[in-house]
Amino acid sequence: MRPLAAVLVALTMATAWSAELAFKKEGKGPGVVLIHGFGANRSVWAEQVTRMKKDHTVLTVDLPGHGDSAAPGLKDGAVDLDALASELAALMHKQKVTPAVVVGHALGGSIAIRLALADPGAVRGVVLLDAQLSALAENVAADLLKGLAKEPVPTLKAFITGYSSGNSQTSQLLKEAQKASPAALAGYVQAMTRDDVETRSAGVKAPVTLFASTMLITDPTMEKAGLMKLGLNGIPKLQVSYFVNARHWIMLDEPDTFEVLFNDFEAGLTVSK
Repeated sequence: MRPLAAVLVALTMATAWSAELAFKKEGKGPGVVLIHGFGANRSVWAEQVTRMKKDHTVLTVDLPGHGDSAAPGLKDGAVDLDALASELAALMHKQKVTPAVVVGHALGGSIAIRLALADPGAVRGVVLLDAQLSALAENVAADLLKGLAKEPVPTLKAFITGYSSGNSQTSQLLKEAQKASPAALAGYVQAMTRDDVETRSAGVKAPVTLFASTMLITDPTMEKAGLMKLGLNGIPKLQVSYFVNARHWIMLDEPDTFEVLFNDFEAGLTVSK
């Protein structure tokens, strides 16, 4: 087995940062931006796009190194999530979807919070889907990095299986995950290990809601402790809704409940003029 240092060197040789983000804009109406999580791509939002585009302008994006987007460069071995958030904000303005409700799943939630901090005027609300802001544990990161370097497909399969709702979902998610660059995925792991956005989250001005599975907060009666562990306790006036019949990919497992709660959240927003 190679030393971890050698693994990191092998995985952090990447091309320069690319702003060539693959995206799709559909529908007409208030803006909604959907940001996928680690190893996924914009196809994961297919059901939500079909429903939302009837009365919203929906922007879905492949994060760098995922789907059809070019691989990002790495800064000290990690993807620069703050720079990525700024790129997304620029894309939102260019595509005229601001101010938008930004929905981020898992890693996408951390990016959504950064986006709201970087460009408050571009964001009228944030929906976090099974997302955390606390840093990824170093031992978990080390295992992922070693696996991505040596056996990326089995590593991704094991990761997805632990969070999916069944074999069919695992197979589809794994198929999409294999489109992602292992080097880029390693860069996101490094970024999540060093994540400091929770220390800045009190500065978010937009309303924020958390859609949580009981995988994220296993005991809703201990919500305060759960939010603290996830680094979400600093977000002002955070609302929390639980999806008791969903696992990690809430939008796949409970699309009807997602739609109802999203609409309720949006109805309570005041769009900045």
